[in-house]
Amino acid sequence: MDPRELLDQVAGQLRALARDAVEGLVRSLPELGEDPSAAGTLLAGRLLAVHDRLPAGNSLVDLVREMLGDLDSASPVRLHGWRRVPGGQLGVALVLTDPAGPAAGRAVLGVTADGPVFEVVVTQGTTLNSLAAGRAPWSAEATIAAPQGWDAAFGPGLPSEPPTPPVPPGGAATIRLRRTGRLAAGMADGPGVSVDGIALTVTAGTPAAAELELQGFNAAVLPAALARLLGIGGASPMSGPPPPIVLRADRVEGLRFAGTGALRVPLPMRLNSPLVSSRGAALELTSEGGEPRLALSLSASAGLPGLPLRVHLEGAGIDLPIALSPGARPGLDSSRLRELFPDGIGTELKVPPISGGGLVRRTPDQGYGGLISIDLGVLRLQAVALFRPPDGNGAPTSFMVLLAAQFPPPGIQLGLGFALDAVGGLVGVNRRVDITALQQLVGDGNADHVLFPDRAVERAAEIIGSLGSAFPVAAGRVLVGPMVRITWGGRMVSLSGALILELPAPARAVLVGRLLVGLPDPAVPLIRLQASVLGRIEPAVPLVELLVSLSGSWIVGLAVRGEMYLLVRGGRQPQFVLSAGGFHPRYARPAGVPALSRLQVDLAPGNGFGLRMEAYFAITSNAVMFGGQVQLDASIAGCGVQGWLGLDALFVFDPVFAFSVHVRAGVAVRAFGRRLAGIGLDFTLEGPAPWHAFGTGSISVLFWDVELDFDVRWGSAQAIKQEPGRSPLDALTPELAKTTAWSAERPAAERTALLFTPEANEKLNQGSLVHPDATLRMIQRVVPLGVQISRFERRPVPAQTWTVKEVTLGTPQAADQLASLPERFVPGEFFDLTEDQQLTEPAFVSHAGGLRARTDGVRVGEGHRVDDTYETKYEPPLPERQFTMWSGFFRREAVFMVSAAERLERWRTPEAAVKVRPPTLSVAAAETLSPLLEDVTLVNATTDAWDAVRGQLAEPQDALRLVETWELRS
Repeated sequence: MDPRELLDQVAGQLRALARDAVEGLVRSLPELGEDPSAAGTLLAGRLLAVHDRLPAGNSLVDLVREMLGDLDSASPVRLHGWRRVPGGQLGVALVLTDPAGPAAGRAVLGVTADGPVFEVVVTQGTTLNSLAAGRAPWSAEATIAAPQGWDAAFGPGLPSEPPTPPVPPGGAATIRLRRTGRLAAGMADGPGVSVDGIALTVTAGTPAAAELELQGFNAAVLPAALARLLGIGGASPMSGPPPPIVLRADRVEGLRFAGTGALRVPLPMRLNSPLVSSRGAALELTSEGGEPRLALSLSASAGLPGLPLRVHLEGAGIDLPIALSPGARPGLDSSRLRELFPDGIGTELKVPPISGGGLVRRTPDQGYGGLISIDLGVLRLQAVALFRPPDGNGAPTSFMVLLAAQFPPPGIQLGLGFALDAVGGLVGVNRRVDITALQQLVGDGNADHVLFPDRAVERAAEIIGSLGSAFPVAAGRVLVGPMVRITWGGRMVSLSGALILELPAPARAVLVGRLLVGLPDPAVPLIRLQASVLGRIEPAVPLVELLVSLSGSWIVGLAVRGEMYLLVRGGRQPQFVLSAGGFHPRYARPAGVPALSRLQVDLAPGNGFGLRMEAYFAITSNAVMFGGQVQLDASIAGCGVQGWLGLDALFVFDPVFAFSVHVRAGVAVRAFGRRLAGIGLDFTLEGPAPWHAFGTGSISVLFWDVELDFDVRWGSAQAIKQEPGRSPLDALTPELAKTTAWSAERPAAERTALLFTPEANEKLNQGSLVHPDATLRMIQRVVPLGVQISRFERRPVPAQTWTVKEVTLGTPQAADQLASLPERFVPGEFFDLTEDQQLTEPAFVSHAGGLRARTDGVRVGEGHRVDDTYETKYEPPLPERQFTMWSGFFRREAVFMVSAAERLERWRTPEAAVKVRPPTLSVAAAETLSPLLEDVTLVNATTDAWDAVRGQLAEPQDALRLVETWELRS
């Protein structure tokens, strides 16, 4: 569950609890008049008189009574009546008053049941410092400072559109509640949890936050008797002092553990005995059926001494509901403690020379994952499986299996030093490839999670999780792919690869690979170069993509990182990207292109010395860019020297050659973490004609800083100006004269009853014949239509817009009433682009390049006779059509006066024109086919059936045949 969702759930239950408490107090308390001391302040007409005590109420009221007492005259916190507005609904308020009196300051928390609505009002000039209250074992402290005063309201009962915006806090406020003494939840002798104390801190700010600290947290996952039996010194031995467990809640990040920022926090719990040893413990916030719960889970291994078998459990433990209802005390409800079934169960077997293990665990998508690894000495087998049953919401049953077989060293020799080290495959049903998840795996250097994973049993959780995220459930999709690993030089070089096909259409192929070089010994390498590869081919787009990551590489302890990327995409959004180490800082990555890490080498032997070098190079359809940076840090105890040098270069070759280079450099001397002296330069140089340099230089010595901005231009303009481009008409005229610019487009669906022979289809495709329902298609790629251009063929031309005015084919047709046809154009060839646009514009843009016209006028070929008496039937008869007597109109009327719908109607009949009945069988003489018995139906052709037929004949016959009636001799 998301932390924000959990906070909304808990906040909703707390609001319901507060509403019930306020409604109960309003019913039990008398209605009093206004508080006279509130006159002339923000509380006038809203704060009512004080009540002499806090009566009993629901669980929240009882908790307040336990913490602050009866709120009588001896308490610094009093209970008052409250109204949101004068004359409004009655509520209650907790009022904290300065010891000097109401005039010195007040802080009010008012609550009304309609919603409910919570209001925080602090009178102007209030300053309350460490004001203490509470009743043992509780203590309360408040520190509030509001020079300008506060008046804020929040809660679901507020109008959706408040007439005035809420007033932000004008100061600071912190309220702390502490309880000392042991609190426990669970079974008395375990399992359960306990704390030595709790502390709640509420801080007003943007945003407001609340923190609950569990002090001296202790957990017992085993009953005390079982712990003694296993030889454990306690039910839950913690390593070191009890850890601080802090829950934090705010509107920005939700409800989570402060240490991890998530709903789960690890615990330093250690079980170590001959029979049981722990592998990790955690505390987790969950929710079930709208009820928040606190879960304590433990992963452990168990086995008997002397036996080669051990059992592993993951996520076993207990969970307790967090009660936030009017009838139960707020907190953990021990009466509803529940055992947690393990998330995973595994085994490990060691019987030399055979060893192995396996694991089955639940996955986050309510499915199951399993892994098994067996080393037979002569062969190591691995299998990973994912299974998810149907969930009732339409998701189908899905599964995926990854199989691998690894051969012992030196593998199967292939010659020339190469050896086959492992083979395998992957099959998935109702699964697809998630490219983003695979990119993350490759970028993190974890491609081995799907390619022959090492230490599979130990890393089972992360391997199963990676497979589930990389190949999620998708109805109707199938995955299949082989895997292979080849080594060279005694495994100094290892190449693993898997080619995964995702079927059916639209089909795509995904390549996942890993190249590993370990020198001089792959077991203890001084040089380790790892290249994780992800490739993708999608013919339907079409698209070719390749990502290479060097994550996890080093050279003699010096880290080497970086990513390389290639994208070639066609279709409606064509794109070409080639990059090594990323892009220019001002370049906007196209959609689908991942953020790439710079090519980096860390020369950092330690001991206060660090040197990092990084670089990048990229080519797009609009520009070429490269850059890099060198950073030096040599310091000891905060004293030393820092320096840097970097550049980002952009080269443009159209319309004329130009470049822009941004250089930054500097050096600084630092002592005890502070800068003593430094010099820096940041400038940009553009050229070559004219030259332009601008930037900033700075010098700093102790407390003296000087900065100098400069902007210098020199040199003349280009000696040879670019020649203007020719008129687009010169290129458009011959383009439109080509036969390829004009075509007759067949209809998408056949509306007539015409059936074309193969020879006719071939001529239709060649264009020598035209379909009677075809449309005329005109397309050109010389100039975009309907948009203003300022360049042509990358040369400047006067601003102009080209359009098609009309099309005349028999009858003139206005172009604005015809459908336009899109075409792709390179923007740099037709438009003036700024430097930023050259970086961010796509390689191709879509503009109108033609249109589709009606065939109102066409020249019909010579007619010829067709014998259609056998295939044609007119039902019902069509009325006789009148024709003109002028022969010049005969061809046009004979072809075009019959619409497509009318031609189709001629083939429609109210009933079948021809009916076929089943054949009738008869018995005939074998030699003459003379009829002997008509309309005979044999159930079977056994001897008894033939004897029954023979018995019906007037005269016995030696040879008989069973034939259809039409074969009989007449």
